[in-house]
Amino acid sequence: MPNWRSGLVQRSVALLSVAVAGGAIALAGAWLFGGFGNATTTVREIFQTASPPTEVAQHGQALTIGEIYKEAAPGVVQITARVVTVPREPFFGTPLFPQEERALGSGFVLDKAGHIVTNYHVIQGARSIQVSFSNNDSMKARIVGADPATDVAVLRVDAQSRALQPLRRGNSDSVQVGDAVVAIGNPFGFSRSITAGIVSALERRIQSPSYRPIGHVIQTDAAINAGNSGGPLLNASGQVIGVNTAISTGDTGERGNVGIGFAIPINTLNDVASVDPERQGRARVPRRRGEGDRQGARGPSSAPRGSRAAR
Repeated sequence: MPNWRSGLVQRSVALLSVAVAGGAIALAGAWLFGGFGNATTTVREIFQTASPPTEVAQHGQALTIGEIYKEAAPGVVQITARVVTVPREPFFGTPLFPQEERALGSGFVLDKAGHIVTNYHVIQGARSIQVSFSNNDSMKARIVGADPATDVAVLRVDAQSRALQPLRRGNSDSVQVGDAVVAIGNPFGFSRSITAGIVSALERRIQSPSYRPIGHVIQTDAAINAGNSGGPLLNASGQVIGVNTAISTGDTGERGNVGIGFAIPINTLNDVASVDPERQGRARVPRRRGEGDRQGARGPSSAPRGSRAAR
């Protein structure tokens, strides 16, 4: 998943990682899949008052890493899902006793109605979901929309609008290789950590939880690790341009970041998820999105398989 730059946000190849203290530490359960001879890792981790946009941001000019963090971090949340799994006996596949796990991921506030964006794989199979905010408030969330084909999910919390800090959304179609970006999330439970990098490539394809390719994916060298899934990838103006989703470790055998991360473009989220106020705030998310249209060619052979950034 993607990284951001320190000091004045500018295009460069330097890597900055600023860890924000807090949160629980847990080991990430990563899914490794093969594709193009590489392994992509989507990580859902197993464990455990923003300032208004500045004038320079409103005009689309570059902010410093600190300015981006000050504006966006309060709108980034930590998601904890209670998941029950049924392991199987390795030789004959016989189901064993169910086991309960807590899975950690990230998300961000979409609007003042309490909608939260995250990856589908973060909350997949969840019995219950808790969302923690920057002021340490934690509340239950419910799933109002999910699309495994694009690895997108929308949650909703019942919170007062003044407590919610929606992030500003950009236009991922205008992103160019070399653009400075930052990622904010909860790697290994370290809440609201920021990392900096650039856009390394565009038009990548990764594999969704439904085993279909997701197209038009943004590649970044911003550090992304277990617990980052569902968090925002932001441009130098502090606008969300992607949803951090997966990392690739190639054939290195590593389980953490090696400088190759992937984010679902924000325009893909805009295409597949919308909130209809006439339906009492319920999010509309098509169930079978991702075959053609903005999602590129079909067929699992064309998509690098991933292990998610939150599970």
